[in-house]
Amino acid sequence: MPSRMDAYTEKQRGIYYNAFRQPMAQPELQLTGANPPADSGLLLILRYPDALTRLLAQASSTIGNVIPAIPYAADNLHTTLATGSKLTQSTENEANALEIQVNNWFMNHALPLTQTRLDSISITFTDWLFNSNTLIAASKANAGFWQLAEQLVDSANRADIALSMPWGSHITVSRFLAEQQSADSIRATIRGLPPLPWTPVSPCGVELVRFHCDARGFRFFRREDWSC
Repeated sequence: MPSRMDAYTEKQRGIYYNAFRQPMAQPELQLTGANPPADSGLLLILRYPDALTRLLAQASSTIGNVIPAIPYAADNLHTTLATGSKLTQSTENEANALEIQVNNWFMNHALPLTQTRLDSISITFTDWLFNSNTLIAASKANAGFWQLAEQLVDSANRADIALSMPWGSHITVSRFLAEQQSADSIRATIRGLPPLPWTPVSPCGVELVRFHCDARGFRFFRREDWSC
């Protein structure tokens, strides 16, 4: 019987194939990312060394020079370790109250746990993958990544905080704003992007962030961190 860690990895593999590799193989793929709805919420994220985030930020900028896209700056590039509540429909008072509750849990429970487990995480970046609206740096994480995510979600849920597991260990690099435009320019541009690092990468920090994403960009606010 497959372990839970195997199940997480298999789910990620399925999403890579169905949501990215199959669309990439379509000869007439059209970009459909224009006018994305505003999105806001809380995330627990992993941070990476500057050498990796600079490479990915340059890739995001290169894509943005070819088609309209939401760029990701180096300080916004991350792997999601756990996904918190959406705040799009919340009032500011509701969002602030939830953020205070989650901040307290992060500082008193999540941070001490993460500080002892971060060295156990290793992530190998494998491919540039895209679909009609997103470019990602695909990756494979070791069991340490999934185990820490699971422990954090369990800890949060015991504290009546809704956190959920990430679907993958990837990094989102760009979100397209083009609509009804052929993806041929993306294919050509990706062929010219620098290769992803072939050796495993260890994250260097963890942060609790409040994010907001819309057509103007992807932004973090009010972060609590133990970082690079």
